[in-house]
Amino acid sequence: MLKLKIPSLKFPSIGKQEKITIGIEVDYDFCRVSAISREDSVLSLPFMPFEFDILEDEDQSGLILKDELNRRSINIKTANFSVPISSTLYKNIRLPKASEKELKEAIEWNIKEDIENLKTSTIFDYAVLSEEEDFLNIVVVITKLDAVNRILAIAESAGIEPDIIDSVGTSLVNMALLQKTKIESHREEKNICVVHIDRNDSFILFSKDNIVLQPLDFDVKKYEVLSADDKEQEVVKLINEINYFFLTINEPKIVYTSGYFVKFPEIKAYMQLKFSSRFILEDLDPLVALDIKYNGSFPLQLYNTSLFLAYRGIER
Repeated sequence: MLKLKIPSLKFPSIGKQEKITIGIEVDYDFCRVSAISREDSVLSLPFMPFEFDILEDEDQSGLILKDELNRRSINIKTANFSVPISSTLYKNIRLPKASEKELKEAIEWNIKEDIENLKTSTIFDYAVLSEEEDFLNIVVVITKLDAVNRILAIAESAGIEPDIIDSVGTSLVNMALLQKTKIESHREEKNICVVHIDRNDSFILFSKDNIVLQPLDFDVKKYEVLSADDKEQEVVKLINEINYFFLTINEPKIVYTSGYFVKFPEIKAYMQLKFSSRFILEDLDPLVALDIKYNGSFPLQLYNTSLFLAYRGIER
């Protein structure tokens, strides 16, 4: 059975051979494809990331993926995939230290009710985020089995073997963790917070010995066609949602912005104006986080998830 895997914070190993890995973000109606190549210790983009629409039918979607790769002369046998954020549930658990078998049994007991509430078949994996004396802080990622099977079917139709199936949320959190280590003034920040705006799902991710997901009521397709005044009101609603979320947690000093923020810079500018005395907004930038060599102006932040998926292949 293919397991959902949680990213680990390892840096790319140094080698002399060239290596190319592919990351594919699969949503309900679109795919995003990115690649990273490594030659010696230098990471670069062998081709520009791209996005295309897919269908509800999995076999047809796989053929579309195959055609999009063939049109760009991209020949691959394996790739790393992600499931949509709406198909995943994060559960934070604090457990006493135990053997791997006992730990897994305790986790299964703790998530039993969550799985029953989802009323569908699921698959899960977990990671130990930190240790406190005799206790472990653990995050469990529970994923709907239908979402995993959809990716497997699309990949099979495209003639691709999935290496890793990850969640969008853990990809973005781990990219933010990497970026934090690259900027000296950010390294002391204990909290990780990512606000991601995207085509189908927008959300806040917060991590401090845990991962908390908060969906945001922000419709990108609706926002694009609004008047300037109505757009401002939508941003005000978004800010109010973020404010409400921060009532329940320790507010971070840095908030990383991801996804469509690069397409709508006015959202970030207005948010920064409103939040200026509380925290700074920082682009979640794959060039900084992943040390990719790139001199173009293409908005790579739209492809944060697929780029991190490709990076996971490089680091392995």
